[in-house]
Amino acid sequence: MSQPLKKSTEQFYREKLEVTIGTRPYNMWLAHTKITIESSNVVIEAQTQLNLDWIKKNYSSPIENVTKTMYGKEVLITYTINPEQKQVVSRQTPASNATTAQLKKVAKNQLLSFTNFIVGTCNQLAYAASKQITDVSGHAISPLFIHGGNGVGKTHLLQAICKHTARTTSSKVRYVTAEQFTNEYIQSSRFGEFDRFRNRYRHLDLLAIDDVHFVKNKIKTQEELLHTLDAAGLRGARLVLASDEEPRLIKKLNNALANRFVAGLVVEITQPDRETRLHIIELLTRKLQMELTPGAVNRLASQTVGSVRELKGLITTLHATTSLLLNNMNDCVGSEIVEKVLRSTPLHSANIKFKHILEATSVKSGISAHELRGKSRTANIVFWRSLTSYLGRELTNLSFPELASAMGRNNHSTVIAACKKISVRLAQEDTTMKVKNEVFELKELIDQLKWAIRSLANKST
Repeated sequence: MSQPLKKSTEQFYREKLEVTIGTRPYNMWLAHTKITIESSNVVIEAQTQLNLDWIKKNYSSPIENVTKTMYGKEVLITYTINPEQKQVVSRQTPASNATTAQLKKVAKNQLLSFTNFIVGTCNQLAYAASKQITDVSGHAISPLFIHGGNGVGKTHLLQAICKHTARTTSSKVRYVTAEQFTNEYIQSSRFGEFDRFRNRYRHLDLLAIDDVHFVKNKIKTQEELLHTLDAAGLRGARLVLASDEEPRLIKKLNNALANRFVAGLVVEITQPDRETRLHIIELLTRKLQMELTPGAVNRLASQTVGSVRELKGLITTLHATTSLLLNNMNDCVGSEIVEKVLRSTPLHSANIKFKHILEATSVKSGISAHELRGKSRTANIVFWRSLTSYLGRELTNLSFPELASAMGRNNHSTVIAACKKISVRLAQEDTTMKVKNEVFELKELIDQLKWAIRSLANKST
């Protein structure tokens, strides 16, 4: 019979699952699901058949990926129902639909706070606006609409707003996802409980709705959401909304609702800049009592441009890996182990083709692929063309002659010169460059391009 691995391995496994699928779905479907980690297999024991079917349908793929990463190979995953597991927890309202009383009692790891939010230039305005809307003196701008890509901290700020307000004031507070709002609306319609549903949302002091892009193409839900926001707003409630997209860019959203979204303050959280990523790495590794060499830190910072969630996931995996590979956890973690972890992630193992490089560079620069492969000697185009050549050499196995052909060049000497020019500049301490009226920090720009290229390659596999 296989022997259970040490207890901490389950913690690493759960942390990696939470980062991979997101905090809200993890808390709703897996936080209270029994997971047994053994030396040769993983057992997922759901509380009900409904839970089991949902987990298998929606999360089997990320569970398989996390398991393969943890074990370094494919192992058996068994899904079953645990009839002895208590149902009490599943009847509690999860953090994705938390009211004031629940917000005050909820576990620390379920609702995030301002104190553990890392502020950088990428999120400074969103953070300041979030702090301001907790001010009950009436100076806050409402609604506050926060938008940005996946994993950049939108949910963190919404939960921090609710947690702070619930614990420091007597305000009636509610945090909910747009999906949960939609489901409740449908249920109230089905059972004729509209008054109860509306009272739940229209008599609040602060209402936070996450992932509002979920309501696109849902006409009736959009109408009800608009009425809810108007009614709550008229009563003086502060409104906080979050979405992956800027309000005006959410497709199939009625104009009235879009106008309501932009009636207050709209702020964007962008991808974390290098300084913020370095700060995150420092704080997370310190929390896990890990020490990284400068080379390992720089490698992590360079390869995790996409989101804070991605960076947290890699550090969690790195911690699990070092616990298995190092004899002493006090040993310094070097670049070699970081490389091993990076190679195991889908994003970094994708098959990159030159077309991905050309597309990513074109999107970033605003220069067409045709112009990048063309003959123009305009300084801006020459700079981006050189970058394209350099990245082609870095990320593919193309030889210089093959790369020259892909760039539309008859002679590969120009490609060699372009690559050398970029390499020389990267070797300098200060890699800031000015091309025409634009200033670039070359290392950060290349990190962003590499992430975009890997994302394109991963999507096409």
